[in-house]
Amino acid sequence: MPIHAVAVCRTALLGVVLGLITLTGCSVMGSAPPDVPARPTAALTPFSSGTLVRPGEPGWSKTAWHPTKPPTVYRLVEDGGQRVLEAVSDASVAGLTHPVSMSPTADSAIEWRWKIDATLPGADVGDRQADDSPARLVLAFDGDVASLSMKEQMFRERVKLLTGQDLPFATLMYVWDNERPVGTVVRSPHSEQIRKLVVESGPQGAQQWRAYRRNIAADYARAFGGTAGTLTAVGVMTDADNTRQKARCLYGDIQLK
Repeated sequence: MPIHAVAVCRTALLGVVLGLITLTGCSVMGSAPPDVPARPTAALTPFSSGTLVRPGEPGWSKTAWHPTKPPTVYRLVEDGGQRVLEAVSDASVAGLTHPVSMSPTADSAIEWRWKIDATLPGADVGDRQADDSPARLVLAFDGDVASLSMKEQMFRERVKLLTGQDLPFATLMYVWDNERPVGTVVRSPHSEQIRKLVVESGPQGAQQWRAYRRNIAADYARAFGGTAGTLTAVGVMTDADNTRQKARCLYGDIQLK
């Protein structure tokens, strides 16, 4: 293969990898120094009373973004007299992540609420070329990497080689889709260890606060067909980089129950 073709393939793979890591909440750029470790807890800092922090500190921080695309802008704002997180994407992509450490039980749940301005015409969370969503809630889980297929392990090794970072064992995303029925599980075109669960679909409900309570263990079993390992991170992401549109979402407090 010509040298320039190898460079193109490597660049394309790096783009895919960075996109995956952004979605799953791993740190690629802007990492904290090694002597500033994250201190995971079983609780999430409320947006209503907290602040955004630097990567590596306990709390919500931007942990990854694409090197050639503008980042989604996150800030705390007032809405209806309450502080919430505002995410604004202008053909951009980036996520916020909060480290946690919790072993889900049969009754473990996650509660949150969000409000989008509008859906994104043409976006499709199952298409790598159009994988955008105005609202995502991301859960990252630990697990036995040795149990994965050789293909998945090789993919993880390539991610590690290119970025120096490990992917979570499994990632479950709650997403707002355009057309798929609520309850649909969408498999990532990149990895079998990334699944998306549609919790809202279509333009109905836009510009309104929508609240959710999901059973973590049950949703993991539905998406992956197994038992959830330790929950290691919770993230949010609003992205419109693939369809090159604008998206805005407000996120209220997220709670682990």
